[in-house]
Amino acid sequence: MTRRGTSHLALALALALSAAAAAHADDSAPIRIRAKATPEKPTIGSYIRYEVDVTAPAGTEVVVAQPSERIGDLDIIDFGSEPPAETTDGAVTFRRWWKLVAWSTGAHTIESPEVSYRQPGAELATVPPVTVTVDVASVLADADPAKADIRDIKPPKPIPVDWRPYYAIASAVAAIALLAYLLRLLIARRRRGIETPPPPPAHVVALAALDALRARRLPEEGAFKEYYSALTDIVRGYLEGRYHVRAPEMTTEEFLVASSRDGRLNVVHRRLLGEFLGESDLVKFARHVPSLADSERAYGAARRFVDETAERPVETVGGR
Repeated sequence: MTRRGTSHLALALALALSAAAAAHADDSAPIRIRAKATPEKPTIGSYIRYEVDVTAPAGTEVVVAQPSERIGDLDIIDFGSEPPAETTDGAVTFRRWWKLVAWSTGAHTIESPEVSYRQPGAELATVPPVTVTVDVASVLADADPAKADIRDIKPPKPIPVDWRPYYAIASAVAAIALLAYLLRLLIARRRRGIETPPPPPAHVVALAALDALRARRLPEEGAFKEYYSALTDIVRGYLEGRYHVRAPEMTTEEFLVASSRDGRLNVVHRRLLGEFLGESDLVKFARHVPSLADSERAYGAARRFVDETAERPVETVGGR
């Protein structure tokens, strides 16, 4: 299953697994994790499949953290999960996988993402991570010396076609079509005599929604799940209006990885958004019960994110 087939927000993956555990270095933990990377000796720039298996007793809630950009010093190219598999002793194992790539040679140590768990009536705890090592080799290490040697110069390339006159003609036609469209639009608007006001900015809508949500005082009434759901809906709606992405339809890790690739958000705002959405996922999917202070901190994080990423008006020189 790829990340497009993941049905829930995998940053806070909440599972109620049944039965006992698989092998792990810490035999005292109620859940155990096992990790592996294949191939063990990849070449630089090639794909590495990194898998983490989690096994837990019945009734245990498990949350596997989702890195947003890298695992160790390896870049994340893709990720996903596989359906739980029942072992011979009745335990259930869930597998998460990542497609990684290394851009430097030598030994690279990969530490498994944080795995948290909570047994019925107990507090949230974490399992010590496990590490695997891959030895990344150079692409030229095993190359044929004759092929790796300096080759003769290539023959001259043919003179390319000068496309600039064609570009100029196409630009002129496009400009004329645009002017005709704008003129037609202006005439139609004058005939109607009605000017359609522009929609309010995304941050204005989000801040008004945050004020309305706070006025409902849901945390004081114990409605934490409804409160966090409404809070994340406001933030995701703001992301859609501000950055023109279908944020409400994307999982948390999908949006974080996408925003890290195209530079929509800087590192500080991406980390703030990841922590806020991760805490919200714990409340909505892992049955975590926050305190009033936690809900107030989440509200402050959402408002700070909107304030700091709001679209600023363009300043003109000389008052023009």
